[in-house]
Amino acid sequence: MTAPSTPTPTAAPHDAEHAAEPEPASAIRLDRRGIGQATANDVEVRLGGIGALQAEDVFVQWGGIGATRADTVGVEFGAIGAAFAGEVRVTQGFAGSILAREATLEQGVARTVIAQRVAINRPSAIGILIAQHVHGDVRPILDWRGALAAGAVIGVGAAIGIAVRTGEREARRRGIGPIRPR
Repeated sequence: MTAPSTPTPTAAPHDAEHAAEPEPASAIRLDRRGIGQATANDVEVRLGGIGALQAEDVFVQWGGIGATRADTVGVEFGAIGAAFAGEVRVTQGFAGSILAREATLEQGVARTVIAQRVAINRPSAIGILIAQHVHGDVRPILDWRGALAAGAVIGVGAAIGIAVRTGEREARRRGIGPIRPR
């Protein structure tokens, strides 16, 4: 068993709200630890977590990151809340929202994926998928046709609700009480 590593001193502490932007660390390795936010070139998280991260290369294994902006992000058996990156790869993990040029899921789960190219190499689950090119067998819960249908249903429901409220308001204005069945 290895001893837990400590984050580099350039990781921003929790209470440094008004501090100057720190210089990026060359590398951060977290093992069974957590930090609030960090800026670095290379980040590796194992059994730990980071709240907010800006980096070039990120790798998470059995850990989690709240939100990250990076060139490449890799997640294995971990979770990431939001990833804004050039390339994102999720292997047997979870991603809340992915906004990337390229995204790859292998037995992963993602709530929302917006990317130019998406590859699904093994069975994965995606809630909402917006992509220019999709490779692999994927059935998102909501694709563009489903979004169009859901939008139409919500629009009709909202229009009916507005009409009913307007009618009730007009009836009160005229002194006509609500119509009740006898």
